[in-house]
Amino acid sequence: MQLISNTIIAWYIALHSHRSQIASAQTTVGCDPSCPPIGYESDSSHLCPGDIVDTTVASRLHDICHPTTNNNNDDDKLSFDSFKKKGHVTVIANYYTGCEAGRRESGVFAGIAQRIHDRTSGRVNFVSSLKGGGDCSQWAGIYQSDALSLGLNGGVKPSTMPLTVSDGSLDLRDHFFTPPYPHPSYIVLDENLEVTFKSVGPCCGYASYYECTDEVALGLDAMLTDKINEVYNKQMMSTPSTADPSANGAASSTTTAISNQQQPTTVESTNNVCQSTTFSEWSVCSKTCGNGGIQFRYRLNSDESVESQPCPAELAATLPQCEEQCVPEFGNEFHVAVIASDFDSPRDLAFHPTPGIHLGPYSEGRTFHPDQGEELWVVNGFNHSVSIIASLGTEYQTTISRRDRGYYHYMNNITALAFNTVSDAPRNVDQDTFNYFAVCNDNLNDYLGSKESNYFMGPTLYDSDTVNKLGKKNTVNRVGEDCSDPGDQCFFLHADMLHESPACIGIAHDPEVETAYGAVYWAFDTTGDNGGDGGQLVKFDFSQPHGPGSMDHSIASVRRYPEVKLYRDGDHDHSHAGMVVHPEKRMLFVANPGKGNVVAVHIDTGRYSRTAREEYPIFSNPLPSFEYSIYECVEQEEVFASGLTNPSGMALSLDGTRLFVAERGGRILALEVDSGIVLQTIDLEPMGYASIGGLTISPTTGALYFVDMDTNQVVRIDDSRNTDGECVYQSRVDTNFQSTLETAQAQVNLECGENTFSLVRDYSCEVDGTIPNGTLFEQVHTDTGYASDNPDVQSMAGMDEAAALLANRTDCEYGSELNFDALLLGGYYCHLCLPRNQGSSCDAGGACANVAWQGFTCDNEYYVDYEYDENDPSLVISSLHHSKTYPKNSKLELSRGVTYRFTVRSGAGRPVSIGTVPEFSADISQAESSIKSFSPNGGVTNGPILVKVDDSTQGCLYMTSPRAQPIILMVEGTNECPTSNMAPGDDGSSDW
Repeated sequence: MQLISNTIIAWYIALHSHRSQIASAQTTVGCDPSCPPIGYESDSSHLCPGDIVDTTVASRLHDICHPTTNNNNDDDKLSFDSFKKKGHVTVIANYYTGCEAGRRESGVFAGIAQRIHDRTSGRVNFVSSLKGGGDCSQWAGIYQSDALSLGLNGGVKPSTMPLTVSDGSLDLRDHFFTPPYPHPSYIVLDENLEVTFKSVGPCCGYASYYECTDEVALGLDAMLTDKINEVYNKQMMSTPSTADPSANGAASSTTTAISNQQQPTTVESTNNVCQSTTFSEWSVCSKTCGNGGIQFRYRLNSDESVESQPCPAELAATLPQCEEQCVPEFGNEFHVAVIASDFDSPRDLAFHPTPGIHLGPYSEGRTFHPDQGEELWVVNGFNHSVSIIASLGTEYQTTISRRDRGYYHYMNNITALAFNTVSDAPRNVDQDTFNYFAVCNDNLNDYLGSKESNYFMGPTLYDSDTVNKLGKKNTVNRVGEDCSDPGDQCFFLHADMLHESPACIGIAHDPEVETAYGAVYWAFDTTGDNGGDGGQLVKFDFSQPHGPGSMDHSIASVRRYPEVKLYRDGDHDHSHAGMVVHPEKRMLFVANPGKGNVVAVHIDTGRYSRTAREEYPIFSNPLPSFEYSIYECVEQEEVFASGLTNPSGMALSLDGTRLFVAERGGRILALEVDSGIVLQTIDLEPMGYASIGGLTISPTTGALYFVDMDTNQVVRIDDSRNTDGECVYQSRVDTNFQSTLETAQAQVNLECGENTFSLVRDYSCEVDGTIPNGTLFEQVHTDTGYASDNPDVQSMAGMDEAAALLANRTDCEYGSELNFDALLLGGYYCHLCLPRNQGSSCDAGGACANVAWQGFTCDNEYYVDYEYDENDPSLVISSLHHSKTYPKNSKLELSRGVTYRFTVRSGAGRPVSIGTVPEFSADISQAESSIKSFSPNGGVTNGPILVKVDDSTQGCLYMTSPRAQPIILMVEGTNECPTSNMAPGDDGSSDW
């Protein structure tokens, strides 16, 4: 059998000892090869030595973009299962095209790959991935040329190795090199797809291509060759010589080795028949009424397989008008029911996929019933909050609102929200973002009008699960602690934010199952066109969310689609644009208010054109792991439906056959998804609804809900049927057209390659996918403290020196040089320059103090505990702000014009009340004021008591609880309050 000769292994040890000597040229932070990474030991998503690749991951098909076969490129597929063979070894590299270190090592890897693959008769296979932007052939050209210039592979240019996979969904990275594992990096798999080695390349941390010298880069050869030798030789020693036809050491060409046993699963195509120049006859018209829709003809030609045209006028003239019919959501007649009111300019709404997982049975001193009814979330534009309607439609229905502590940035004029509702995706439990939600903010980042806009704004991501993730800080109290105390006021803490779509008015989650995390959202960026001609579509893949408490935005992908032109409602300052993804058709429907139409985008199309960093220089992170690209040649129906007036909300029926589109002025239309024809229309304007925002469908009942921005209501549409129950409609798609379409699509895709057939593709569209220039990977506004070159600034390690100095900045003016993002993201939740009470959410009249990187305290917030003593139980008041605990029998002074928050934590059976001169009953020492009480009947055991002290408030208030001596709350201007001559007795009685 054939063995590879051993190579020197001392290099690997020398390299790591040498790192300290080259610190001036190499930043070693983030190059630790530990697996799992330090701090992620409990995260099961990291693939480490000893682990076996999951069967779901191993069986997944990936597109090979280099080298290509003589067949259609779309048919080149790779499955790691095809490498699971006796005696085989697989080596995977992790690069970003924008990373100088990755570019430097890619040539070395290519030379190693071709040499070892050839010497082992194809038993050792090498895979690298294209991510970060660029064209595959250009990327291959770079690493092939570098391999030659470095003298690798005997001076022969690599041709068949490595197999380069287009990793647009970042699937390979997130399964094999789960962030924050460093890059460039490598994995070696044995014949069972077990990880035998995983480490970081020698150029990791070098700032530029040339700083990593040839000598350093070539060290990769020694490292990988030795590790491949180790597993390969061990396997070959235990493999019978007859186990593999080429095990006898007979030479075999690379081409033969690939074709005989290791080439990944492919679907062969007969490319020679895909050059036909003859089209079929035109099909019949697509629709049975109105203008008739379109016709198409096709041919077996991979360059242009389809032509389409509008249905000829002479044929359309023979068709009847499209009469409205009846859809079940509207019925023959309809009524409306107000579900909840008193919102604050509600813009959008969505059903939570797992009711109760956020609030649980008890939160903020209130009882909830998570097992009763649905849960509907509503976003409020004017007060920048989310309202949660719990136990919808039951006797327990109630509403609670909460927001982010930094709402002036993360939820500024919140206009849309979307949940990840995919509950059954084949994802690792530590990666799946099911139950996450993202919000879209219609704002240019002006901090509620207090600062000149800097356009550093985009969607914010949150994890709504607090019940199953205790301690994860998905919600926090003011000071930044996990909001696990049932009495605390809770605030959202964002899991991630990206900043490439200022003034966003629509957002939709993509229910794809290809990415490892499922955190892909589509957004309506109203400012996208640099020429001032409206906005455009943007795709946000948060990839691995940085999680609560972190500021690291380096792991994400943002792609702009400038060909999808979108326009906001120019007649109203506050608007919403509905967006919804059809999960089976993989189409995104977008309300386009400014053009009065609906756009339909085929979201799995489009090709990388160029980096967006030059044309759009405001972005979230400079590192190459943050992809910011422009995609072109996307397939779309620019006018799926037209003739609308300011279309706003949008929702898809449960069976996916009907698309509901609201017009702001009050109409809601039901469209057939397959034809775009209006099936039924209802008008709500006569009922007083003339500012409709978002729409949504109940996942349980299929009923349609909407928000109205001016009436501040959530409304349900109730259908009424005729006594015979008839409410049906006929499809407007011509059945002959549909049959011809299905036949043509199947034939073309089979003969000419997957996805060759398209009715809406511009077959003449071409892109030149340029590899991004490394000089473009520079940080944004680093001089402010936020996004400093010090990586600690975007982590929880602490503020750097520049960020710490921001505490003393007082140049808060609208046009000052101080960037308010530096304050918020540099660890300040309370600062002189932040809007509305220095950025804090203290109750009225309160002053805040910052707790660096954590949150803030308020001078008008106190905690109330019950200290049990058999002989002398007492109430104990404490303040985080004042760092003080007030002993029993203390007097607390209150100022007028301030609302005080007393968070009670006394527990069951020990209710606390606050009122005026107390009158005690015979069995309980609870204050029952005949003049004014600040507590609910029965008192509070866990939760807040809010005391608004104004000119009408009496001078003496008393906080009381059973068997405990009352605490005096003395209001400003009061000299003395009556005190008890005797503490409450064992029977609860008292003398006053």
